[in-house]
Formats: sequence, structure tokens, C-alpha cells
Amino acid sequence: MTEKDKDNAFEQQLKERLETLLKDELLSDISTSTTIEQVNTLIDIEKGHAYRITIDRGPLNSLSLVVSQGTSVRDIKRLIQTTISHTTNTNRKISWKYIWQSHCLLFNGQRLLNDNAVVSQLGISQGSILKFSKLAFEKGKHRRARKIR
Repeated sequence: MTEKDKDNAFEQQLKERLETLLKDELLSDISTSTTIEQVNTLIDIEKGHAYRITIDRGPLNSLSLVVSQGTSVRDIKRLIQTTISHTTNTNRKISWKYIWQSHCLLFNGQRLLNDNAVVSQLGISQGSILKFSKLAFEKGKHRRARKIR
């Protein structure tokens, strides 16, 4: 038996064991194409080290994200960007710089303007809902005009 045959036999045994495990009632929510990172995230959720949160986008579909306790607001914004870029099938480029300059995330009526703030310190927990909110400018505190190049 060659080395390649041994590898193929081991791979086949591994696949059979995985299929047996995935038929278990406790693992029914895991698909066969799940990556190891996704499995680790699900384990962290079960242990209470990570949270499943929802991003309410108004008239658009809500996004479901998984964040750990040490995740910052900046990390959540990046997760939103990657999730939307993977789910949309358009060739148009989204200007995230514009979006984050004109919108922010809102949690329990509080604007999350500090990108370095950590999820656990903000009170975000399992099942929390964050909303997109347009930034309103206060009178007399307008942004400086940008130079056009």
C-alpha cells in the first residue's frame, strides 16, 4: 500500500466519522462544509465566550454575526463589511469610508462612536440587536470641507 493510498483511506475514514457525528442531534445545526474556525466559534458560543448578535439594517435584511467578548466596535464594522461583501452579488463597489462617516451603530439608544470600545464593556450580550443610525450633525459642529484633488 502506497503513501497516497494510506492518505486516501484515512481521509475516507475521517469523512465517515464526520458524517456519523453530524447525524447526532446536538450537532444538527452544523453543515458539512463548516470550517474549523466556524466550529471553534460555535464552541465559544456554547461556552459563553462569544455572542450571536443581530445587525438591524432597517428595510434591508438583518445580519447575524458572532462576536467574542474581546471584540471591538471596529471589528464589528469589519465583520459587517465582509458579511455584506460575501452576500451581495453586485459588481458595484461600496464606499465603506463614506458609510462609516455618515452612519454609526446604535445599541440601546447609545451611539457606538468609539471604534476601540470593547463589546463586553458596552453591555452587548447574547441576542443583542445593533441598529444602523444616520449621524446627525450638531449645530455649529460641522465637518471641515475636504479638498478636492
